[in-house]
Amino acid sequence: MKKIVFYVMIVFFLAPAGLQAGKTVTAKGLSFFEPGRELIAREKALDEAKRSAVEKAIGTTIESRTAVEDFQVVKDQIMSRSAGYLKDIKIIEENKTDLGTYEITIQAEVEIPDLVDDLDRFKKILKWQKNPRISVVVDPGLKTDYLPTAKKTANQLIERLKHDGFKVFKYSKDSKNQMGLLVGLSLELSTRKTTFQDLDLTLNEISLSTNIYRPGDEEILATASAVKSMPGENKLQVLDKGAQFCIDKIWGQLRKKLSRLWEKELYSQRDISLIVKKVASHAEAEDIGLIFKSDVSGIVDAQLISFRKKKAEYSLKYRGWPEQLLNEIQMAYFKNKYFEPKLEAIQGNQITITK
Repeated sequence: MKKIVFYVMIVFFLAPAGLQAGKTVTAKGLSFFEPGRELIAREKALDEAKRSAVEKAIGTTIESRTAVEDFQVVKDQIMSRSAGYLKDIKIIEENKTDLGTYEITIQAEVEIPDLVDDLDRFKKILKWQKNPRISVVVDPGLKTDYLPTAKKTANQLIERLKHDGFKVFKYSKDSKNQMGLLVGLSLELSTRKTTFQDLDLTLNEISLSTNIYRPGDEEILATASAVKSMPGENKLQVLDKGAQFCIDKIWGQLRKKLSRLWEKELYSQRDISLIVKKVASHAEAEDIGLIFKSDVSGIVDAQLISFRKKKAEYSLKYRGWPEQLLNEIQMAYFKNKYFEPKLEAIQGNQITITK
C-alpha cells in the first residue's frame, strides 16, 4: 500500500514540470521558386516549417479543447502566429531541388503551455463574438424613493435578456473586462390632481427610458422608452405597475437594437489611441507601429503620431473592441515574439501600456 501511495505522489509532483516543458519537434517546409527568387522561396519554406512544427507539437490539443464549429477558426488563428510559440529554432537541412522547390527542415522547441493559454484566449474571443454581453445599470441620479422599483425593473429586464440568449454581467467600473454594452435604466413619476364629475382624482404618469451606451466613453448609441398614465393614490404601487407596462412595451424594440448594435460595434472600424511607454528610440517606436499593423488581427492601420520622452502615441484603425485588442497583444505569442505589454490604463478608446 505504501508503494502505491509513493508512486501516486511521484506522478503528482512530476506532472506540472512536464506540462511546463516545451516539446522538441522536427518539421519540414517547402516552397516553389522561379530563377532569381530563391530568397523569397526560402522564407516561405521556413514559415511553412514553423507552422508544421507547431501543428506536430499540439496534435489533437486544439481539437479536443474546441467545439467542432470553432475548430478551423481557432486553428487558423494559432497557425498564423506559429513563430510566437517556437524557440531554439535550428535549420538542420536545406536544399533546392531540380523540381523547382526550396526545402527546409528545422528542429525547434514548441512552448506548449503558452500555446494552450492562447488557445483558451481565442476561444474566449469567439464566445464574446457569438454572445452579446450586456450589463443593466440603474441611473445613479434616480430619486431614492424610485430605487426599489428601478432595481426590480432592472432584474425583470435581465431575466428577459438571459431568456433570449444574451450574456448578462454585473457591471463595475473597476472590472478588468468591460467588453459589451450597457443598458442604463431610468424612471420618472409625475403626479397631478384633477376633478372629474365632482370626484378628486390623482393621475400619475410613469415614464421609463433605457439608453444603450458603451462603457468608458459612455456615448449613447440608441434609446427605447415608454410612458404609462394611471390613476391611484399609492405612488409606489402605481410606479411598479407602470414600470412593468413600460418594460413590456419596449422589450421587442430594445432587443432588436441591442442585437443590431452588438454586431455593428463588434466588427465596425473604430479609432483607438494607443500609448506605449518606455520605448527606447524613435526608430523602435516606428518598428512597434509596423508590428501592430502587420501582426495583430483587426488592425487596419497604425500611425505613429508622436514620440517624446520615451513615450510613443499611435492612432490605430481597428475592427473590434479596445478590450479585444488588449487581449491579443497580451497573448503569449506576442510576448514571446516581441515584448510583454503591461496595462497601465484603459478608458474608452484609449489604451496605455508599458513596454
